[in-house]
Amino acid sequence: MLIIRRWWLLLIYPAAAVVGFYLFLIGANYYYAGRAAYLLQRIRGLRLDNSSVAELRRLGSEHGFRYEEASDCADGCIHMVSPNNQWMWLPFKSPLLAKIGEDLGLRPWGTVGDIDIEKGQVVGNIYGLGFYRDRNYPEIEVSAWNKRKLEVTLCTYYPLKRHPGYAFRNASNVRSFSVLVSDPASAENRQSAFQFNLKCLVGRHKCDQFSELMPAAWADYQEDGKWSETHPNTLVWQIGTPCPY
Repeated sequence: MLIIRRWWLLLIYPAAAVVGFYLFLIGANYYYAGRAAYLLQRIRGLRLDNSSVAELRRLGSEHGFRYEEASDCADGCIHMVSPNNQWMWLPFKSPLLAKIGEDLGLRPWGTVGDIDIEKGQVVGNIYGLGFYRDRNYPEIEVSAWNKRKLEVTLCTYYPLKRHPGYAFRNASNVRSFSVLVSDPASAENRQSAFQFNLKCLVGRHKCDQFSELMPAAWADYQEDGKWSETHPNTLVWQIGTPCPY
């Protein structure tokens, strides 16, 4: 009987260790998802001036975050803070473990809050979210950019005419969607731009659509497409020439 009991213990202990490890990962995932939501709130509130550098540094020193500061900002650079959850990606290198983790609501993800610096001045802040196949290649990524001046014009995004200071970039070939806001954007536009569905970080449902990750902004982008069909841009403009708008 003693030998049988030992054999049972040899079988139970490894199984209990695996279950305990996955419960630990699930708890850690909820913790870092909470950090991601807090990061979104703080990034949205950053002022577009150099005081945000020190504020971002303080945020990066808080528990559960990592801070990365660029060493050379002569031409332009980005300082960033992100939840320190990269270690959680390690167990999911195996396709089998990755599938099991996904069924339990565990996927390699990352969120980041950045400040954009040009010529020594803070010109914007950014919040991004991505789900990763590995450390380098996101399966899908979304981001919101708040800058003093948009990097697009009516020539490159004609629906900008209907909502100044609010534009989109959609690169379907790399599964990337970006929302851009600047000073002229309305409060409603800004609210939509920084509305992320962070429940996707902990849910068992695989959020793999832009409409799930950024529902408000994606709906606005779809509306822009419908508007463009009934308000075509008749101006002839060639890339490489100054935009006449």
